[in-house]
Amino acid sequence: MKDKLAIIVPYRDREEHLNTFVPHMHEFLKDKEIDYDIFIAEQADERPFNYGKLCNAVVKELDEEYNYFCFHDIDMLPITDDCDYSYVDEPTHLANNVEVHNNELPYPQYMGGVLLVNREDFENANGYSPEYYGYGFGDLDLLHRFEQSGAYLDVYYDLNKTYSTYDEDDVLPYRIENVKLNNNPKKQILNSVKIQKDTRFYGVMNTLTQNDIKKQFTISLWFKDNGGDYPKNLFSFEGCDSGIFLSNGKYLIGQIWNDEEKHQELTQTYYKNQWNHAVFSFDNKKISLYLNNKKISNQLSDNFKLYDYTNHCIKVSDTNSEIELADIFCISNKITDKIVSELYYNGKTSLDLLKNEHGIVISNNFNFDKLYKNTLVLDSGKNYNHLKIEGNGFTLNEQTVYLTDEIFLPVKIDGKYKSLVHDDDENIIEKYYEYDPDIEENADIFFNEVLSGQLDYKKIGLSNLKYKIMDVQDRGEYKLVRIIT
Repeated sequence: MKDKLAIIVPYRDREEHLNTFVPHMHEFLKDKEIDYDIFIAEQADERPFNYGKLCNAVVKELDEEYNYFCFHDIDMLPITDDCDYSYVDEPTHLANNVEVHNNELPYPQYMGGVLLVNREDFENANGYSPEYYGYGFGDLDLLHRFEQSGAYLDVYYDLNKTYSTYDEDDVLPYRIENVKLNNNPKKQILNSVKIQKDTRFYGVMNTLTQNDIKKQFTISLWFKDNGGDYPKNLFSFEGCDSGIFLSNGKYLIGQIWNDEEKHQELTQTYYKNQWNHAVFSFDNKKISLYLNNKKISNQLSDNFKLYDYTNHCIKVSDTNSEIELADIFCISNKITDKIVSELYYNGKTSLDLLKNEHGIVISNNFNFDKLYKNTLVLDSGKNYNHLKIEGNGFTLNEQTVYLTDEIFLPVKIDGKYKSLVHDDDENIIEKYYEYDPDIEENADIFFNEVLSGQLDYKKIGLSNLKYKIMDVQDRGEYKLVRIIT
């Protein structure tokens, strides 16, 4: 069977664009040897615009001879031959270089504007969801449907693990624009210790450690909080405790005390029941707290003087806590964002690199990969500040922690598109954060119902579509399909 393309263009109240789009497409495709027809899907009711439902309705009306579809915005005009409308074996996004988007994708998962898909993949995905009225999220939903239904998609990895974090108070609880794509998955192998209540590790600081922390220090560790919402010590210098702590089952705290027994602290929200990387640094002028490579900082007063920790202990956990910890490093040097990233992505495998390239000195190194007679945690850092084990409620394990999320994207073709300017044509991401009841409702559907698995794509889409065709007008260069949604 010869391939035949249906170019389906959702439309309402843009006659000037329609009069430009249709002749441009015929001129562009005239020598491309593609058998195609253009269908303008006009929404003929006063409800908010429903792009996906219009596309679905036309597909439902088409004969089987149309074996692939192009869902096309009316304001995007192909201008280079890289815009290839030939048959595709997998969902393929064409609008990757668009004038109005400064020839960049608004966000990495964007597949709006111009999308090619064969009939089999579209029907297996049950088409677009018809739930999205107004602006936003229909394309993200369709991408999710392609993934769920087994269509071929390119696999990338998100260095920011956007979909592993959730902020219920945000308009977009997953910040889709923060996805940072990488071609390779990254992971860490951690030697961890699971510490039960009535057990802690502690040791009096030797002279070298005391000297190391007087002017600057950095604590780096991995933690996993599976326990209750009470305060927890992760790693600290005892007395007026300076170090890293958890509070209320929600907050990571980096805290430091001065010689007047006044403290300053930084706080970030962490996620329970998953491994997190924490770094807290002090350099006499500033404190910084990193959580999974995300940083906050605060300047210290000019006369800040660190509390005197002479003859004090190092504490790991405490007798009231339950916590999992791994790869605790104390660093004597001032630390940079680049070094924190190196520790986050490569951990102990990068220590030699950090030492040789950046002069980093690991003053304490507690890997939990070996103990001495089950009574000492051995410190393989510069200071050999071994920790005594109080209690026996602990187990050692090896953990694999994945530092990236899989992201599935359509095949992308880098053709260029001219934009037909129209009102409300501003930045897509900015529009998502404006107050708009339709956008907020669509965001709620996608983030809270679709991604959570509450909505079954097999039950909502082409299979149960409700619409009415008012009429189909053959206008020579295109067919106008008027639809009540």
